Amino acid sequence: MNSWFVWIAFVLVAVVLGLIAYWFSLRVLRVVAAIVALVTAAYLTWYGLTHPAKPPGGLSDAFAWGADELVRALFYLPPVHPRPYVPGSVWIGLLVIAVLLVIGYRELEALSQHCHARWLDTSELTVAGQTSRSGDGKDARTDTQRHDQQTDPSGEGKGALTDVQRRDRLAAGLKFWLPAVDVRAPAILPGGSRSSALASIAEASGVDGSGLAGAIIRFFGMLWPSPRRARVRVWVDGAAVLAKVDAPAKVAVSLDDPGTGASIGTKTLAADSLDKAACVAAGYVAQRIFAGDPTAPPWSIGTADGGDLAAMLLARYERVHEESPEEVNTARNKRIGFLKKVAWSSQCAGVARYELAHLYDLTRQHVSALALHASNREQYPRFYRGRYRLAMSLEMVASLDLGTMTEEERATFDNERDTFNDVLRILDRWDGTTDESKKHRVENHKFVLSIDLRCYLLNAAQKELKKIRKYLTLRDVIWTSFWHRNERGVLKPYWRLRQRQSFHDGVYLAQLLVAVRQTLNDKKKAPPLPHQKVLRIATTIAGDGSYIAKVLENPDTPVKPPEQKDLPQMDKRLRTRRWPRQYSTPSWPAAYNLACVYAAIYAHRNHKLEACMREPGEDQAQPAAEQIKNELQYLVGKVVTSLEFAINNPECEMERPSEWINSDPDFGCLRSGDYLFSKDFNKFLATQEKREYS
Repeated sequence: MNSWFVWIAFVLVAVVLGLIAYWFSLRVLRVVAAIVALVTAAYLTWYGLTHPAKPPGGLSDAFAWGADELVRALFYLPPVHPRPYVPGSVWIGLLVIAVLLVIGYRELEALSQHCHARWLDTSELTVAGQTSRSGDGKDARTDTQRHDQQTDPSGEGKGALTDVQRRDRLAAGLKFWLPAVDVRAPAILPGGSRSSALASIAEASGVDGSGLAGAIIRFFGMLWPSPRRARVRVWVDGAAVLAKVDAPAKVAVSLDDPGTGASIGTKTLAADSLDKAACVAAGYVAQRIFAGDPTAPPWSIGTADGGDLAAMLLARYERVHEESPEEVNTARNKRIGFLKKVAWSSQCAGVARYELAHLYDLTRQHVSALALHASNREQYPRFYRGRYRLAMSLEMVASLDLGTMTEEERATFDNERDTFNDVLRILDRWDGTTDESKKHRVENHKFVLSIDLRCYLLNAAQKELKKIRKYLTLRDVIWTSFWHRNERGVLKPYWRLRQRQSFHDGVYLAQLLVAVRQTLNDKKKAPPLPHQKVLRIATTIAGDGSYIAKVLENPDTPVKPPEQKDLPQMDKRLRTRRWPRQYSTPSWPAAYNLACVYAAIYAHRNHKLEACMREPGEDQAQPAAEQIKNELQYLVGKVVTSLEFAINNPECEMERPSEWINSDPDFGCLRSGDYLFSKDFNKFLATQEKREYS
């Protein structure tokens, strides 16, 4: 066994394990280390069998001989002349190697745990009268117990609380809000560790030698690295004017390392009530934990005081049981009020803007939603779910039919002129152009969407969708999971074929929707199908895909709708495609986007019908009008069929689908009572709304 080969292999393995400890989780490090140990043991055994000094007696003798040669290669240079063998020298070398390997592996685990988020220690957030158990097994009195003799500073006032009661209420509220932001919890006991817990179990067993076993476990637990922790403490202002629960409150939050005592962060926060102060404190704690977590994506960190994360918590808390649409709208407006205060900040978390943009879409403020998605695109370019919603917002704004808007919606749309101009400037910065926005900028008091402006927005949406589709291919998922550590948690579901295929099918149909819009706006530059697969997906969902292909080839020529076909059962159509040219899809976004495709063609054919009826010569216009009416009836049926496929999908993420359908501008032509066959669509929409609120 050559010394240079052994040393090169040793250095390479050490470097690889070091990179894994720095770049991957502790579990991955342990798995790889176990594999390296097994491979090393197998190689030493194989070496002992193939290069024996004497015939080995078994595998154990072969392994011992291989280990003997490894020690000689590590500690002795290749001798020029034979040297005498010193008894026991090999075992001494093995002992030295074992000690060095244990120390080296300990440092690898310490490095891996240093590159992870801190574990939150909530042992100080106990209410008065309770005790917290520290790492050494002793009971420790909390800060509230040391001040349980305080009196009510506000006297006999109704609803007033003592300082202890206010602090306990704050701690209980903080414990309620912290799990909502997915902050990591302690291992087994608050403030404890696994080694101390095992030691307590051993000492409580009563077996002979249990005390010695517990002491040994505690000793090695002190030597072995433990996860980094962050201990949270809170204090509440006890002024007399702040003694009521619903009065404004000020709290101080402190995070420190219980091992070293070093401060991680301290902040004084204010809220309009004690309960909301607990939510604000939870947002700050979450922000500090996420900021020190290499696995947290940047769009989830937010501002330094955690105000955006706290606003998200408060907004999600404002939910009501579906009693009536009025109550749901009231709760939604409250959620918008919470998020609106923080979402327009330059350092706001991308997830908070994403949440507010969804709410804006539900209230038909599509330009404001587009502006939020555009800000996310500029600040967090790797937030690909936000980029997908940006592409769909671009398509929705480009498809707005100003003729179907109410006076209130039109006034809101006109007031968003400046916001829309800001979106155009952001779009130009992506493309590296500075004068393009001047061509499409809205300067008039009336907000008008020209054909050129619609095409400009659709081209930007098509570019985004192409990048998104490439991002979640299996090759890119593997590479991004390796190279971008903070995106592994986001990409983990897309390692499964069903999840990845569902997203891809939705993007394919979104590209088809944009291509249809581009074709209907500009007949001279009709884009090709994004992929032939989209026709099979459309056939799976709605029963036919040939109609869309013919429309893309020549949108002005009337197309005879094919005969209605009986669709297979739902469970067969929802299957994952595992072989080429299969007719199935698990994607509900694909079905929703396909319904938008048919709605876009419906609006175009309806305008053709109106133009046909205005032409002179009733004898020539009548047959063409009848053919277009048959097309319109066919298209409305396909819209309803596609929406039913999306709504009945068990994986559908729409909380109340009727709200999304009722606010989506792609279905504006079908919601309008002036259009032909819109009663069939409105009947379907009313039935769906009745199901959701019954």
